[in-house]
Amino acid sequence: MSSIVDVLTRLGLPDRVPAEVLADPYAALLPTPITSDPFFEDPADPADPDPPGTVLRSREITGLVPRPRTRLRQFAVASRDAQSRPVTVTASLMEPRRPWRGPGPRPVLVHNVAIDSLGSAATPSYRLVHGLGQDFPAVVPLWLQRGYAVLIVDHEGPRMAYAEGTMAGHAVLDGLRGLPSLDATYRDSPAVMYGYSGGAIATVWAAQLQPSYAPELPLIGAIAGGTPTNVGLLRETMNGTIASGLFGAAVIGLAREHEALADEFGPLGLYLATRIKNLSVVPLALGGLARLPLEALARDPNVFDSPVARAVIDANTPGAAAPTVPFAFYHGARDRWIPEHGVRTLADDWRAHDADVEVRRVVGDHFVGAVSGLPFVTRWVAERFTDSTRR
Repeated sequence: MSSIVDVLTRLGLPDRVPAEVLADPYAALLPTPITSDPFFEDPADPADPDPPGTVLRSREITGLVPRPRTRLRQFAVASRDAQSRPVTVTASLMEPRRPWRGPGPRPVLVHNVAIDSLGSAATPSYRLVHGLGQDFPAVVPLWLQRGYAVLIVDHEGPRMAYAEGTMAGHAVLDGLRGLPSLDATYRDSPAVMYGYSGGAIATVWAAQLQPSYAPELPLIGAIAGGTPTNVGLLRETMNGTIASGLFGAAVIGLAREHEALADEFGPLGLYLATRIKNLSVVPLALGGLARLPLEALARDPNVFDSPVARAVIDANTPGAAAPTVPFAFYHGARDRWIPEHGVRTLADDWRAHDADVEVRRVVGDHFVGAVSGLPFVTRWVAERFTDSTRR
């Protein structure tokens, strides 16, 4: 592994880092804002923030790919980042045009996309309008076919903070908070959250934060698959492997919410980070072919044991509190990158807080398990909505 770093160093890449990047690494790691669509620009005044969940603007739009059987509305809400600073989060609501025939109001499926990207143009709401979605597995059509309204919140936030749990949790909960202001018919709609892989991070944190951050929400359950629960565990399975591209991208995403982490990047790390900071999941994943160990890109080769890194890892390890709604995990039995024992440890931590948690092992690795677990997912979600109408 070190030979790759040696080659990059001999090419003089660390010496090509501009002085302004070295002077302000945090600013250099932030994504380039979207300028092609004013809806995604942020005119909010951080000095006079609106309460979380306040709808700031909305629109109904068709997008690049027409969806004649589906209505698409987008809105922006006031939220809070990982440090409780005011930010604006965008979201999309997809609804079947046919009336809901079931009992009660139309249910809401909060679909947390595995964004796994660093570039602003990869945010789901932007891609719904200006391109094609890159969700995996592509289950939104299943939710719409069942008549559910599908709420997709851009949970990485305005800085595209991939893998940062608190930012994602706040974003999802505030998107759901804002839904009744967008459309009052959803005021009493039961909501279930779903997410896989990167979307599971948002689902876990939204469920854990909901009792304290947004207890008024009509959330009745959450389900997550292929869940990364601990950055420290991922270091053992992803760092320096073919999965290192996404692992490195997650570290950049964390640094966008934890500024001190940006100062841990060495010159070579900064050079590479500023070259990939606007990429989406596919090229980031392909970057793993280099199998770069992140220690070699840091100022300190023991960076993972530094006080800064430990604080960020601790802040992004769930388990200190627990959901108050039923939660289900499913995980591929042969998943070598996302350790199953991390999921089972979190489940035990939550159960110690009296949470109702189920863990289901499904066939396959991280990718096969995403599909093989879908029968369990759809059945579990349907049962939550059915149970809600019997109360």
